[in-house]
Amino acid sequence: MTHEHMTPRARSRWSEAVIPCVDVAGGLATEPAGRPDLADPRDVVEIARGYARDGASTLFVDVVDAWDDVGYLPDLLRALDRTGLTLLVSVQQGVLTSPAACRTLLAAGAAKVSVSTSMAEEPDLVAASAAELGGHRLLGVLNCAADEVGGWRVLVHGGATSTGLCATDVARRYGDLGLAAVLANSVDREGTSAGYDLALTETVARASGLPVIASGGAGEAGHLAAALEAGSASHVLVNKLVHSGRASLASLGAELAATRPAEAD
Repeated sequence: MTHEHMTPRARSRWSEAVIPCVDVAGGLATEPAGRPDLADPRDVVEIARGYARDGASTLFVDVVDAWDDVGYLPDLLRALDRTGLTLLVSVQQGVLTSPAACRTLLAAGAAKVSVSTSMAEEPDLVAASAAELGGHRLLGVLNCAADEVGGWRVLVHGGATSTGLCATDVARRYGDLGLAAVLANSVDREGTSAGYDLALTETVARASGLPVIASGGAGEAGHLAAALEAGSASHVLVNKLVHSGRASLASLGAELAATRPAEAD
């Protein structure tokens, strides 16, 4: 089944489920995109337009710069908002500085702002932000590594620092705060193309009671389908798989629709 021959319902289902990610520093993609249709492979807006043409409905914008260095971000978000994509935005590995700072990004076009590091280091600030902005405007992120007893421990600062916190405990806290969703990222699987950690996504979904975005390890369309089915994920994040040009969102969507025939009509 090609992208062109998918039914509108099938196209809608996969485009809502698959979320491409762009890593951003200084207003540009941290690595050039491998898409052949781009004049400037580091232009975040052009990359986003390409994903939108392929049928994506949501984009995760992972800004690695510190909050003090993102003066460019409101203008970038306004430009990205014009692509029609729903924008999930992370700054400084999920650090929050204040509800007001979040409000600035939301006003510029972000649909949700992620929290990760601050949930471990300043949980009261996260709770205050959820109360003031509405939990539905925040996306919880869990960067996790497997521990020696069959569970997962939470890492912060982009996976550089272990907190010792149990992932299921933090997932429950996200649920208690009524956040929009939880992104469950397996640091162990990042860059491996071995597939998502299905046990992690299923555990986070059960503990939080929230929709879960599977992240870390996508290597082929079958991995996406497995996370959406056996892994209890509501969405799947793809980064290097599509950013490198190794696969397109359109081709992944066609394969995903073909593997889920009951939902493709």
